[in-house]
Amino acid sequence: MRQSLSTKITIIFVFSLILLGMFFILLLKYQEENNIENMKQRQFQSVNYLFTLYKNNYTPRNIEAYFNTFGLKKVQNETLKNAVLKKGRVLFQKSINFNRFLSIKYNERYYLLVANMMASVLLESSVRDKSNMPLWLGFGLALMVFISMYLSIIRSISPLKELSGKIREFASGNMDIDCKSDQDDEIAEVANEFDGAVKKISALMNSRQLFLRTIMHELKTPIGKGRIVSEMLEDEKAKKRLIAIFERLDILIREFSKIEQLVSKSYAPDFKEYNLVNIMEHSIDLLMLESEKRDKSVKIDLDSQCLIVADFELMALAMKNLMDNAIKHSQNHAVEVRSENEELIFENKGDKLPLSIYEYYKPFVSGNLKKGLGLGLYIVKNIVELHGFALEYNYFKDKKVHQFKISMKEGKRNQTIRKI
Repeated sequence: MRQSLSTKITIIFVFSLILLGMFFILLLKYQEENNIENMKQRQFQSVNYLFTLYKNNYTPRNIEAYFNTFGLKKVQNETLKNAVLKKGRVLFQKSINFNRFLSIKYNERYYLLVANMMASVLLESSVRDKSNMPLWLGFGLALMVFISMYLSIIRSISPLKELSGKIREFASGNMDIDCKSDQDDEIAEVANEFDGAVKKISALMNSRQLFLRTIMHELKTPIGKGRIVSEMLEDEKAKKRLIAIFERLDILIREFSKIEQLVSKSYAPDFKEYNLVNIMEHSIDLLMLESEKRDKSVKIDLDSQCLIVADFELMALAMKNLMDNAIKHSQNHAVEVRSENEELIFENKGDKLPLSIYEYYKPFVSGNLKKGLGLGLYIVKNIVELHGFALEYNYFKDKKVHQFKISMKEGKRNQTIRKI
């Protein structure tokens, strides 16, 4: 079970308070035992000295005056005397020559009973126990220090909860957060550093988006003008070729816009249920293959009744990139696409990749590799993960076949392929 930092600190402080209380109780017990021992020694001393006198055949003229010298005074109150004898706790007793001596504790006071066959005398000690007030003051001071430290630490870490919320907001794409702190501790330092990092990242992202969108906007103008000019050409073959080129450029601009939003986590996907064949047809249109090459380059074997919950444009873009990469890097410049068991499979023939497939999932890998796959697989992986699907790759050496598989059996959004 996950426990917060404040809970752990509270547990530590409660445990420390229990230890403090136990230590204080032990001190009180030690103090009490020490007081009892001192009193016993004082009473032993008086009794033993009296025994010595008896042995030397010397009896004190006034027994009460004798015990007064040891801080013992006769109890005159009969009610108190009876209560002490009935309810008091005997600490020790001693007998000599038909005389009996009992040390008794009652109501935190100490008494000595001297009794023989003729009479008995109860003496009260005038010496008081050592005061426990210093111990109580020490315990109170330690308790105040513990509580003040606990409250101070809890107040110090309380900004962590707010900082955690700000981090979650930042991770979800909210750049307009302010977590600057005016405190003077390590947590405030972390919060201020994070606030500075957020502002720098926000500025970089804004400048990047502005740069990309400005370029795309500026490119659309000459593309639009070129399309208009191409419509004026009299040569139909050149006209169609130029129109196709400008349409291709326009599609690429729109793709770049989606890629920019996807990578910056600012794209809001529109998940709906579509026929898989319709998405595939749109992705083939995005390839802009010439009619005579289309049937040779792309071989499709899909169940026409399969439905899929997806973002239409993004899923078509992912399929288009998989087919485009397969056609460019295959030996026969062709790709085979089929669906089976809730999986969409793309296959093409070619030599084994020189590096691990995970290297090709990185952006701009084509700049480092002679036969790299560029941004294609990077875009595909991001789109597939956004849908909650899985992208798998296999290479069959005996057939020299590359296979990419989009598995839709499980996903974050519980999306699956189904039949109408």
